[in-house]
Amino acid sequence: MTMREIVVQHVAEVVEAHSSVPFPDDATDETKLADLWLDSVAYTDLISRLEEAVGYIPTVILDGALYPETIGGLVSLYENAAEKQS
Repeated sequence: MTMREIVVQHVAEVVEAHSSVPFPDDATDETKLADLWLDSVAYTDLISRLEEAVGYIPTVILDGALYPETIGGLVSLYENAAEKQS
């Protein structure tokens, strides 16, 4: 699986588990995370699941320096962090 597929899969799973709205079939990079009704508990669960799947949390997320607003933003953070990991 690509990093994009991993991130999107986990976002969809967390939306199913925590949100009152379904994960949209037509979700794109521009889909806003806020539109998926993920609260702080759900976001923490998402980051935890991603850490388990890929083995790390991007530093900018750990530092609280950046909160991604879209699915594409979250994917980019993980793709960039993956490059630094290698």
